[in-house]
Amino acid sequence: LIESTHPVLILGEMSCNTFFCMIGVCFFILSLHLLSVVAGLSVGDTDEKIDRSESCTSDESKDGECDWSYESGDGSVSEEGSTCTLYLAESSIPGAGLGIFSAIDRKEGDIVGNGDVIIPVIDFVYHMSADYKFNPSFHFDPTTNYVWDGREFGLQYETALVNNGVAAFAPGLDCAINCHLGLLNVDKTPPVYDTGNLHRSKDPGAGGFTPYRNSSTVVTAFIPAGGELFKSYGNDYFLTRKSLELVPVWEDYPQAEEFVGLFNKLWDDELSHLSFGAVSDLWNLVYEFPLRSRLFNALPKNMEEFEEVILKGIRAILQPHFTRDLSYLKQHGRCVDNIISQPSNLKQAGRGAFATRHLSRDEIVTGAPLIWFPNGDYFKMYEGNWSSQVDPPDIKNQAGSQIFLNYCWTHAESTLFLCPYGSGVQYINHNQSLANIRVQWTEDGEMGHMAKRLVEHPEKMFPKANPGLSLEFIATRDIAPGEELFFDYGDAWEKAWNAHVTLWVPDKNHSQYQSAREWNEEFPNAVLRTVQEQVKEPYPDHFMFRCLKEIGAYDVTVEEALELWSEVRTVGLPCSIQERHMTGGEHQYIVHFLPDPDYESNLDELGLGADEGGQLWWMETDWIVREAIKVADVPYTTDMQMKKAFRHPMGIPDEIFPAAW
Repeated sequence: LIESTHPVLILGEMSCNTFFCMIGVCFFILSLHLLSVVAGLSVGDTDEKIDRSESCTSDESKDGECDWSYESGDGSVSEEGSTCTLYLAESSIPGAGLGIFSAIDRKEGDIVGNGDVIIPVIDFVYHMSADYKFNPSFHFDPTTNYVWDGREFGLQYETALVNNGVAAFAPGLDCAINCHLGLLNVDKTPPVYDTGNLHRSKDPGAGGFTPYRNSSTVVTAFIPAGGELFKSYGNDYFLTRKSLELVPVWEDYPQAEEFVGLFNKLWDDELSHLSFGAVSDLWNLVYEFPLRSRLFNALPKNMEEFEEVILKGIRAILQPHFTRDLSYLKQHGRCVDNIISQPSNLKQAGRGAFATRHLSRDEIVTGAPLIWFPNGDYFKMYEGNWSSQVDPPDIKNQAGSQIFLNYCWTHAESTLFLCPYGSGVQYINHNQSLANIRVQWTEDGEMGHMAKRLVEHPEKMFPKANPGLSLEFIATRDIAPGEELFFDYGDAWEKAWNAHVTLWVPDKNHSQYQSAREWNEEFPNAVLRTVQEQVKEPYPDHFMFRCLKEIGAYDVTVEEALELWSEVRTVGLPCSIQERHMTGGEHQYIVHFLPDPDYESNLDELGLGADEGGQLWWMETDWIVREAIKVADVPYTTDMQMKKAFRHPMGIPDEIFPAAW
């Protein structure tokens, strides 16, 4: 049709009819291959690999292999310990808020930052449902985008619903690390369980802070200086959000590489007579195909990027777009590695924050964006049947408060609560006489801070959990490396703590208390008593047994059991020990599985359907190895969940508290 009405157009060596014919052939072949990639089919020669064997010179190789390190932002590398190596700054992902950036090159296996606390948020939906004015499915939940599955951090035994009852608020690096599924470069390690050597029988500070600390960020792929840190949120995060419907998910990036490889093979086999310009025009038509998809958005935008993918892989074209100059980070970012956690000099405080380097008077020690809660009801935990959660909690009887409360700020003249997320901030303890840190609002426009929020009614912050507020922590004097950091939590906090210490009475019944974690470490191979033996020699009331068992398959071996328990997500099932005997010099046991409030979730762990699971609770196992049985704390019995554990928010200083609030 074009040729019948217009002169023949020349594109490279091709006339229009040849060009559009080739487009049709190319789309046909690419479409077939794309279907095979997505559906897992095999069409033609799909085993073609991208050839990188000639993609670097001997000068670029290390130990005979290509070195695909990317150039640093400005070519400089900070000396660890003397200058900042980690920054909080505006994310390189448009609209993603703040992000974490490395100021030095980091290789796989490196530890980033100085470890953060993990704060359990326990049975949050259950307790929020106590107020029938709220629908748990629709009410404003500030924690939604700031918590992780608690099992990822080993928090599952804090609740009866071990598979979905506890979330993990990680208010350090994790809250600010964004996700780019094509450029994942860090992951999180489980926290260390540490009660600060406080004992519930003699220390009023026991249970007043989260015992989950030093959760470290570990590098999983090379990060250049200036590069932003990315960890996986999982595909579902993108698949379930309408606004992210065209953002590539994890599998799209390797499929895009394979797609590029097919086009490159087509170029070599069928289009080798064409000029670079002609093939470039053809690729541009492929990339600009009007029916967009996640996969198409992962493809190289032009032939320059196309060739880069062939030589170095798809990360090579992504990294430059997500790397900031170090000069930008120094000017606009906030250093987040000035603080390290160590045992506090305050006896009842557990861990404290210490300076990693010299800090000058009026220097910004760190910055912390804030999430907000309209009122304190979000932190309340009510009386009720927490184990089954069949009946709603009793809103008239508050049983306690989430430990989360101790890490948030409020003011006597407002219902508002602000919770900072910044690396190391949660370790800074209270001391009015030794305070060497003060807080101030960040400058308008810096770190996402919007000064207008300070003169508006708080209702203007709805519905965002992050309202655009940020605090800076400022040194009030010169601080030496290794010196502990303190700030003033306010008179209300001081008064509440002093009253707690005065009224606190040691519990003699707890003098011999030992947590299940501590018991397992001290007696890893202890002979376990049967239910008959426990009549005369019972275990502590806060102990329970959890067992591993593969139903309908072979028993768990010693090696398999040790490997499973080493995985932080492993839960096991409640069980009781019925019999014990010795075989081959090792004890083995017969156990009964017990009713579990998290029944349906645990069926998945066992690989059972609902019908099979119905027989589970009276089922007797064959002989299982000792390593398949673990002692665990009964839910809601750890120090952190004692009803007399100290709870009180920090105070927003009067001098920075907005009158509009």
